[in-house]
Amino acid sequence: MPRLPRKPGRGVSGAVAATLARRREARAPRVVVRDGDGRPRTLAVGEDAVAEALLQAAEDLISAAQRRSTA
Repeated sequence: MPRLPRKPGRGVSGAVAATLARRREARAPRVVVRDGDGRPRTLAVGEDAVAEALLQAAEDLISAAQRRSTA
């Protein structure tokens, strides 16, 4: 079976950098909302003020639940 040509600029260090970038992206906070039909839509947290407000509200709810469970 013939080998696929290598992508330029991608050696071992490029593959490691790409893996780290994918993992960093996977850990980034996300806000997922559903429309009236139930279809999910992802909002960009760093770019959307509504997404920032929703993320803050979620963090506040989690904090309140954790305080309540330790009381």
